Amino acid sequence: MLETGQVLAQRYEIRKQLGEGGSARVYLTFDRISGRNRAVKEVMFSSNGQMHERARREAELVWQLKYPYFPEIYEVLETGEADYLVMEYLEGETLGERLRRLGPLPWQEVQRWGKDLCLMLGYLHSSTPPVIYQDMKPDNIMVQPRGNLRLIDFGAVMKGQERTQLRFGTRGYAAPEQFDSESMIDARTDIYALGQTMYQLITGMNPGKTNGVSKGFPRKKFPRKLRKIIKKCVSENPAGRYQDCQKLRDALCRI
Repeated sequence: MLETGQVLAQRYEIRKQLGEGGSARVYLTFDRISGRNRAVKEVMFSSNGQMHERARREAELVWQLKYPYFPEIYEVLETGEADYLVMEYLEGETLGERLRRLGPLPWQEVQRWGKDLCLMLGYLHSSTPPVIYQDMKPDNIMVQPRGNLRLIDFGAVMKGQERTQLRFGTRGYAAPEQFDSESMIDARTDIYALGQTMYQLITGMNPGKTNGVSKGFPRKKFPRKLRKIIKKCVSENPAGRYQDCQKLRDALCRI
């Protein structure tokens, strides 16, 4: 674990820890050369080398995407115990932080955010080969001071429509097929997680603790059409969901 005041690669001074996940930590650092703040993601190695490969894949993908909704990665530092991804520092708060601070959020904002997230995911899905994000949730969506959204944390991405033993995602948001190595992962997998994310933002109920939409909607006034849209997103069977993000966005625009 990096400590405040420590200098990484004789350049990045650690200011504070911003967050921590199962296999990574993110720090706010000061770049002594550029004079700017940077975020540094520390990815700890696993015994089989999977986390090292995951860090390299995340960096290479974001470098290739070059899309304004995603943070820029400047370099990757390798040590014997961890990889460090030096990234653009984004001001603002995640939607998870806003939810914990304010409670359930206005449905009109959630509808607008849902349309923006459809554009982001649609851009990934239209790549060649398609990119599946696999870990959509409020804590991975940054809202900046002017209201723009940015997707963060690309460590779970998968390229193409694959069957693989290596699956990522967060329980409650992850689609059923993410826990079945024989099932196909595709754009509909991200649509499921987006549905659970919209559900949580509107209701304040964490789908990882309440079984999400299957638990039902609390008594809160918001359009019936939006309820139907969210329910369709989280169909257990991928064939019952919106088949691509453009169709989901069109439905949200009609509310």
